[in-house]
Amino acid sequence: MLWVDTERGRKMPIDPEPYTGDDPRGLFVLRGGTAIAAPPDAFPEEPHYRSHFSTCPHADEHRR
Repeated sequence: MLWVDTERGRKMPIDPEPYTGDDPRGLFVLRGGTAIAAPPDAFPEEPHYRSHFSTCPHADEHRR
């Protein structure tokens, strides 16, 4: 898991490997260490990363 800043300046965990599936939920591109929400078709040439909240079985325990 990696921690990145969101566009709103908050910290967010993302999965460290680029996402290669076909589910568009919780995907981000990284720009200068900042995670920007982006569907795959918005930036088709850039790697997309999935929010760890989308894949973690314990995500609800860690949300604010």
